[in-house]
Amino acid sequence: MTRLRRAVRTPWVASLLLGISVFAVIVGARESGLLQPAELLVYDKCLGQRAGPPVLDDRIVIVEITESDIRKYDFPVPDDLFATLLEKIERGRPVAIGLDIYRDLPVPRNGSQLAQLNRVLEQNQNVVGIFGFGDMEQPIKIPCAPALEKTPDRCAFNDFPFEFGAVRRGFLLIWDNDHNVYPSFCLALAMQAGVVPEQVAKGTRIGKAIYRRFDRNEGGYIRAADGGHQFLLDFKSPRRFTTWSLDDVLSNRAKEKDWNGKIVLIGEGAESAHDFETTPLQVNMPGVELHAQAVDQLLRSAERGDKVTSSWPEPGEIGWIFAWCFIGVGTGFLVRKPLPLLAACCGTAAVLVATCWIAFQHDLWLPLVPALGGNILAAAAITGYTRHLERKDRNTLMRLFSQHVSRPIAESMWMHRDEFIEGNRPRPQRLMATVLFTDLRNFSSVAENLEPPEVMAWMNEYMEALAKHIDLRGGFINKYMGDAIMAVFGFPIISTDEAGRRRDAVNGVQCALDMGEELRRLNETWKDLPRLQMRVGIFSGPAVAGCIGSTDRLEFTVMGDTVNTAARLEGFDKDYASGELCRILIGHPTFELLNGQFATELVQSIELKGKQAKTTIYRVLGASI
Repeated sequence: MTRLRRAVRTPWVASLLLGISVFAVIVGARESGLLQPAELLVYDKCLGQRAGPPVLDDRIVIVEITESDIRKYDFPVPDDLFATLLEKIERGRPVAIGLDIYRDLPVPRNGSQLAQLNRVLEQNQNVVGIFGFGDMEQPIKIPCAPALEKTPDRCAFNDFPFEFGAVRRGFLLIWDNDHNVYPSFCLALAMQAGVVPEQVAKGTRIGKAIYRRFDRNEGGYIRAADGGHQFLLDFKSPRRFTTWSLDDVLSNRAKEKDWNGKIVLIGEGAESAHDFETTPLQVNMPGVELHAQAVDQLLRSAERGDKVTSSWPEPGEIGWIFAWCFIGVGTGFLVRKPLPLLAACCGTAAVLVATCWIAFQHDLWLPLVPALGGNILAAAAITGYTRHLERKDRNTLMRLFSQHVSRPIAESMWMHRDEFIEGNRPRPQRLMATVLFTDLRNFSSVAENLEPPEVMAWMNEYMEALAKHIDLRGGFINKYMGDAIMAVFGFPIISTDEAGRRRDAVNGVQCALDMGEELRRLNETWKDLPRLQMRVGIFSGPAVAGCIGSTDRLEFTVMGDTVNTAARLEGFDKDYASGELCRILIGHPTFELLNGQFATELVQSIELKGKQAKTTIYRVLGASI
């Protein structure tokens, strides 16, 4: 359990768990349908960009009943005029004629002109009419023209699925509870033009293309109504068709050659007829034009093999979203600085959008909104988490070191925090350092004659004065021990070469000399206080730095024989040079690192207790030379 707890606290493990949480939130929002409107909006924009500029399609012709036609010929158009309209078009030998107008009732209602229309419909087998589909139990809501009902392929339903403000899908087939199959208006017209649908394992083959049945979770859809055999309209058709009005045909302004070899759709374009649909490309598109778009798509699929826009199976889409969430995790975890992070997020988003757009141009609909949302949210969450860790680490670092080193060194430590922090405590390290110990001569006996507030005020002034010199020389105050100080030179910024170690030794000795001068100045200002004397011991060599203590209370310290030897040098022969204001003793390793920079005197060669054997001791006599 402890190992598991530690693993969870590891930054990269915590980031992975946070990424999984973001992924779960995004997938949950997607499965609940919250992202569906945004995803369909993006889909609509992509359809518009892919469609390109409008061009003319010369294979399909539209005859539109306009407001002028209604004023001139009445509405609905009488049966005899409708028969005349069909006869004029049939003389041009069209491939097919589609009636996108309900003719289930005679016009006028007494049926006086119905026989003429029925004769024309029966004589011309390329005419396709429409009926309105009801539901699975009662499929026929509005019947087809009676003369066309005898031939099932000439009666087709003209319904479109409508949701979220637009028509985005069409039908190939639909069926009722009795397993009767009905073709859509666009499929029936395409069949008249020679397209032969074929049922295959993966769906319905239309010429060179296979129309897989629309799934309720296709692309950005969530639990959409998927009854019948639906497909996504691609809107790649030219979006412009040769259009004549009813009066143009009846008045012979349209010639026979205008119909030859064409698919002719007859429908209502007058606003009063209310036969309009909204598509991703156009608001209030006449229904007959939308059917022309669907017919064009089936013809292109049959001739050129144009694929239907499709999407990955649900597991593939979930994996896609998962991948982009963890790209966001990696971005937030690896890029820490604000401007590079912003650039990385923008670059990642641009790559995602470009990938989805290229896939869409190749008829593959990849989820953009959940992938982009997961990527950005994951990057933001990880960035917030890493910022929290940085603040926590900074607080830990500054709590341990801010009162022991100068502010520039503390800031440098923070910039190189990976070298110092492991988990929530400083990383144990080996180092080569110069250690300095100071202590006051006979201070305990002197302090016994003073009141506690006076002693504390006196010592605080003394310690503050000496600490400034340690900071100035780049030292690290490891601890205060009553009237004694332990300082380290060469940490926390560790010297890794000989030049750095020489610099640390020089800084340590120069700091001791500076503290002697500072003590001289302090004694002059303390008129009513006893005169203080100080002993200093300095030794250079290897040491270990790290934290000791309990989880609740830690103390950072530097340990090793080098520290012990420096402490013994400070306390060596307390009566030696007792007349000096500041006695400074250094060991032979420090002496060698000084390279003759200070005047020194050999005190004696002694055997110190512990592992450090026979050490030559030098007394520093003067200032730097």
